[in-house]
Amino acid sequence: MSNISALSARFDTVLQDFFGTEPMAHVASGKMQREEYRSFLKQVYYYVRENPQLQALATVYFRGRQRDLVRPFYQHAVSEVGHEQLALNDFVELGGDATDVPYRNPLPATSALTAFAFYQIYNRNPLGYLGYLYFLEYIPTRSGGAIAGHLENIGVPQSAMTFLRDHMEIDIAHNRLMDRYVESLLKTEADFDSVVYAMQTTAHLYVQMVGASIKDAHAEMDTGWNWEELHADGKTTLPQKRHLSIAQ
Repeated sequence: MSNISALSARFDTVLQDFFGTEPMAHVASGKMQREEYRSFLKQVYYYVRENPQLQALATVYFRGRQRDLVRPFYQHAVSEVGHEQLALNDFVELGGDATDVPYRNPLPATSALTAFAFYQIYNRNPLGYLGYLYFLEYIPTRSGGAIAGHLENIGVPQSAMTFLRDHMEIDIAHNRLMDRYVESLLKTEADFDSVVYAMQTTAHLYVQMVGASIKDAHAEMDTGWNWEELHADGKTTLPQKRHLSIAQ
């Protein structure tokens, strides 16, 4: 069995476990509320904006023939630039105030999801990062249609699903890239196992993020200011809160 087929089979198991969790069952049952999805979109913004630079970082460790994948990795990363804005636009479409979002810290569960990917690259087998990427790229193409149907059932309009719809389409091409990465880069059993572990861990942490965002919709956590983002934009004082006149 090729690495592509073997990893696809493992992903099927991960996906089954993923949708069997309480937060994802909450989504599939039609019990998810619009404000809960809105809260989730804010967390999507936070982790997605890190992904282009994260993917570029992984290539630091490519050696020998692995360097043949540097160009497609960078092109893939560039294609992800700005996607966080789609999530933020959807957040606003559902009545969210995006004024301060770029300058606030994400929920701890979201930080954990992002931090794991960096940890995998820096402290474990860097190729295991493909497990993180594989999970995020295949979720929209495998399950995006069903998720969109659940959201429509709770009254989320198409205009607030631009992030999901975009990834249901663009990730088809990214899936083909993933197959190329897997076939070209995974040479040992250790490489394969590292990717599977990262995939499982990403799924687990993603569930934690979904659950935390649902909870945050009803009792918002004060995560504080992200001073690095504030300072990067030349802000030395806290932004003034602005309320958007968008219907809930």
